[in-house]
Amino acid sequence: MFVAVLTANPSVKIGAFHVAAAELTSWLYVAFTIPGIVFSPIAGVYVDRWSNRAVMVASNMVRALGVCLVATPYVKASPTATFSLAFLISVGSQFFAPAEASAIPRTVKKNHLYAANSLFFTTMMIALGFGFAIGEPIISRTGIGKAPFAVGAAFLLAAVFVTQITDNTPSKEKGEAWWEELRFGLAYIVNNPPVYKAILKITVLFSTVITLNIIAVALTQQVMDLEPVQFGYIVAAAGVGMGAGNFMVSHYFTKVQPTLLAYRGFILLGLFMTILGSLGFLQDDVFPIIGMAGVAFHGPLIVVPLVIAAFIGVSCSFVAVPTQSLLQAAVPPDLRGKVFGAQNTCMSAASTIPVVLTGVSADYLPGGVSTTLLIIGLPTLVLGVINHHKTKRELLGR
Repeated sequence: MFVAVLTANPSVKIGAFHVAAAELTSWLYVAFTIPGIVFSPIAGVYVDRWSNRAVMVASNMVRALGVCLVATPYVKASPTATFSLAFLISVGSQFFAPAEASAIPRTVKKNHLYAANSLFFTTMMIALGFGFAIGEPIISRTGIGKAPFAVGAAFLLAAVFVTQITDNTPSKEKGEAWWEELRFGLAYIVNNPPVYKAILKITVLFSTVITLNIIAVALTQQVMDLEPVQFGYIVAAAGVGMGAGNFMVSHYFTKVQPTLLAYRGFILLGLFMTILGSLGFLQDDVFPIIGMAGVAFHGPLIVVPLVIAAFIGVSCSFVAVPTQSLLQAAVPPDLRGKVFGAQNTCMSAASTIPVVLTGVSADYLPGGVSTTLLIIGLPTLVLGVINHHKTKRELLGR
């Protein structure tokens, strides 16, 4: 919703500067991620102390209120106010993520984690994709001013559903100072290579996916010749693909070693991002040579980038489901909040600088979004192949 507010026009004036759409979206993302870097580790400590159910209910109510404030005239007229509100909503969100991640292994048996995470990621991606897909039609019919109330109502409905989950048993004993508990949780991660490597993989995947979300705005303009607010179709296609991939992983790949499956996912992710990045060069450099000058990937040809985006979603599921399941199975119940809080911090910190650079490069580099996708896709592909080969050799050497 914040992205829709700010990207309704190709650029927005902030102070004396005009900021292009992809760059603006990047800075908005930074406003969301700074609280993740600063507050997520502390939130993880208190999630282990408090009722997880109460934390998630309170977080959803705070976010419902914050999203509704987007509709106020002052926020709509001020990108600075929008960034500030995004920051405050993100602060409230930092407690939700570790409580949510802790609830999954508590709700299902260990041997059902693949299926549980597959269902979790599938419903999340379907909801994300459906939300992005219907966002532009809703905004075009009702106006941007009324749309935030629908999002706020969804958060309130989520708060009601959360009251039905199995809760943890909060400790009644007085714990150590939060920084001591945080230090203990970080030491646990550092001294457990499987946990450390799983967090690293999830962090890299998250950075890549968020980067794709950021440049989707520029992709719709530069390659698909659509309006910026229609970027949700790319995100929706990736979400549908991830839903399909989650189903495949939980039904057909449960016997594949999780680390190998994750690296295969990175190989596919790099491949399809490279292919997606090639579309702009085909459109600008190859099509004119073969007598197709002026042809863009919209109309009937829009199916090409959408199908590729769907395969990117499938690739992401090959990384996310086995890696997150491995992480949840490895972490003791009393440390889950701290570990998942630290994971959120890593994800936020590691993705902030690349995402800002991605937004700038998509707007200003020669080749724009196509060059940016190649810069991301090719190293992902190469590193995926190298690590898959290395891991397979290590497994065979056991």
